[in-house]
Amino acid sequence: MSLEDTLFGRSRIFRDESKLQPEYVPKNLPHRKQQLLELGEYFKYFILKPGSMFVKVVLIGGVGTGKTAVAKTFGFRVREFSARRTKQDIKYAHVNCHAHRTLFSLMRKVALELGIEVPRRGFSREELLYLIWNHLRSFDKYLVMTIDEADYLLRTSGTEALYDLTRINEIVGDDTYRVSMIFVFRDTTSLFQLSRSVRSTLSGNLIRFEPYTANQLIDILWARIRDEEAIYEEAVPEDVIELIAELVGHDKGGTGDARLALEILWKAGKKAEREERNVISVEDVREAHNEVAQPFSLDILENLTLHEKLLLLALVRVLKRKKYVSKIPLGMLELEYNETCNEYSVEARKHTRIWDYVQNLSSMGLIVAEKSGRGYRGRTTLISLPAAPLSSLETALISLINKETQFTR
Repeated sequence: MSLEDTLFGRSRIFRDESKLQPEYVPKNLPHRKQQLLELGEYFKYFILKPGSMFVKVVLIGGVGTGKTAVAKTFGFRVREFSARRTKQDIKYAHVNCHAHRTLFSLMRKVALELGIEVPRRGFSREELLYLIWNHLRSFDKYLVMTIDEADYLLRTSGTEALYDLTRINEIVGDDTYRVSMIFVFRDTTSLFQLSRSVRSTLSGNLIRFEPYTANQLIDILWARIRDEEAIYEEAVPEDVIELIAELVGHDKGGTGDARLALEILWKAGKKAEREERNVISVEDVREAHNEVAQPFSLDILENLTLHEKLLLLALVRVLKRKKYVSKIPLGMLELEYNETCNEYSVEARKHTRIWDYVQNLSSMGLIVAEKSGRGYRGRTTLISLPAAPLSSLETALISLINKETQFTR
C-alpha cells in the first residue's frame, strides 16, 4: 500500500474514527441519563430565571466515568434550550485545569470562549473577573461554567482559587447572579482538602459517577458503532466487544473506564486497518489492551509543561540505565535533566524550579517522591515511577518534546 492509498483510501474498518476519541461528545450517553437529569434539577431555576441564584454542583467519579461528557452535553443543551425556550442568552464554557493551572489562566480561557480578547499579561485575576462580569452584564448574558479536573487546580493553586470561584458574586459586588458553575472532581478526598467554608459551599449538590460495569461498556461501545457510526458494524464481531468489556469492566476486575475501552477498540481497529483486513479480531484487542493499559494517558502527558516533560524523560532514562534500581536521588535526576535540556537546546531551570516540577508531577501521580531512609548518606529525596513500561513512556515523551521544540535529530 502506498502513502497516497494510506492517506486517501477508503477504510475497511472506520466510518469516522474521530468519534472514538476522548474529546468527542456523543449524541446519547448510555447509563448517564440519571446524572444528566440531576444536573437539570439543580440548574432548573437558574435556566428559567437567569440571575436569580448562584448554582454550584460537584460531579465526582474516577477517570472515564462520563463526568466530562455529561457536563458538556448539559452545557450545550442549556445553550440551545435557553435561546429557543426562554429567549435568554446563556453561554457555556468548559475549562480543564490540567491545561489551565491557575485561576488567571482558567478565567482567560473563559474570556476567550466568550469572545473577549485578553492579553497574556497585564491583568490581575481580579481584574479579569471584573472584565468577564462586565461583558456579561453589558450584553445581558449569563454563563454556565465547568471547572474540569478541579482536583488539579486545588493542588497547584490551593483552596484560594476555588474560594474565589465560589464567591465570585461577592468579589464583583453584584446582586444579579450572572454565573453558575459545575465542578468536576476525580476523588472524594479532594473535597476534604478544601477549607471548611468552600467545602460547605460545594458539598451540598453532589452527583456521583460510578465506574462502568462490563454490560454497561458493551452498550457504550455498540452505541459508538451503531448510533454514532464510528466503525462499520460488520467489522466488529460480538466477541471483540465482549472481550473489551471483560478486560475493562469494573465488575470484572477492570477500571470501569469507558475512555480506555474506546481506546482499545480504536487501537484494535487501527491494527486491522494496517493489515488491510475487513474485521477486527480478538487478538487485535489483546494487543491493543497491552499497549494502552498503562498508568499514563496521552492527554495528561500532553498537558505537562515542556520542562516537566524533560524532567520525566530524564527520570525514565536514568531508570532504564539502572535496571536493578527503582528509586534515584533528586541530585542524580537533576544532572540527567540538565543533560536532557542541553540535548534539546533548552535552557535548564534551577533547583527551586525543578523542585516545583517534582511536586507537580508527584501530585498528579506521575512520579513518587519520598524522603530517603537507611542506606543513604544524609537526607535526600528519592524519585521513582509507578508501574509503567519505560520504553513506551520514553517514546511518547520524545514525540511530544520533539513536537514542542521542533527538534530533529
